[in-house]
Amino acid sequence: MSDQNEYKFLVEQIFAAILGNNVSQEDKEKVFGALDKEIKDKPFRVAVIGQSGVGKSTTLNAVFGLENYTSSVAEGTTDIIEKVFPMRDGFNLSIYDMPGLNNDVDKDIEYEKMYQKILPECDVIVYIINAHSRDLGEDCRILKDVVLPICSENKLMDNLILAFNKIDTIGETEDPNDPELQWDIVRNLPTEKLKKAIKIKLSDLNDKLIDEQLVMNGVENAISTDKVVFYSAQFNYNLGCLLEAITKAGKRGWIWTATVGFERIGKWSDKRLM
Repeated sequence: MSDQNEYKFLVEQIFAAILGNNVSQEDKEKVFGALDKEIKDKPFRVAVIGQSGVGKSTTLNAVFGLENYTSSVAEGTTDIIEKVFPMRDGFNLSIYDMPGLNNDVDKDIEYEKMYQKILPECDVIVYIINAHSRDLGEDCRILKDVVLPICSENKLMDNLILAFNKIDTIGETEDPNDPELQWDIVRNLPTEKLKKAIKIKLSDLNDKLIDEQLVMNGVENAISTDKVVFYSAQFNYNLGCLLEAITKAGKRGWIWTATVGFERIGKWSDKRLM
């Protein structure tokens, strides 16, 4: 199948599953025309937020298939930086690599203005946290004081994804000298001991998020549990969950899958945390 017809094939399957053969060719062409307009007239905008060292560039390279993407956001930057990547079939991916707030009052004020301007324009907002971080205090503050209020006010809660990267390094916080707590590079999988450590850590992180009332199902100003994902961008592990969360995000997340993201979900489907 050609790339040009990939998203049309996906829509055909949706028609068949939901409506059987009761959709006329004329109506299908109307839908395809609307899809073309939706996909080509407006870039798919993604904002990536996270403190220094959380792996924003690595995540963008792994998830969106960008080649050697590097962040242009330097500490103290107050300019809005947008990078547009032409993908295929007239589809453009737009990346906003946002600076992380860092307890500097003057800089934080400027950064908050950036967030307020950019986030409402984004189809997907990915807030990345280092999974082996011992203290989520600063991230919780940024989410509570800045990100969630903006998302709530602009009805963007469904667009927000909370992504914990670097689960491969969780064992280092327990015992950096224990080989059983290090990533199995040969199989590109966690060892059994590391897998257990990861699950314990993830449970602790979930409890922390619930205690902070950041993650709760059915609560208007909280992140739903299906928007919290854990992965390793460096080892392409559990990325399928992040890709699926992007697909379900907001009103336009499906566009990523319908154009160029579908094969990436399949690519990482066998590297999941079980």
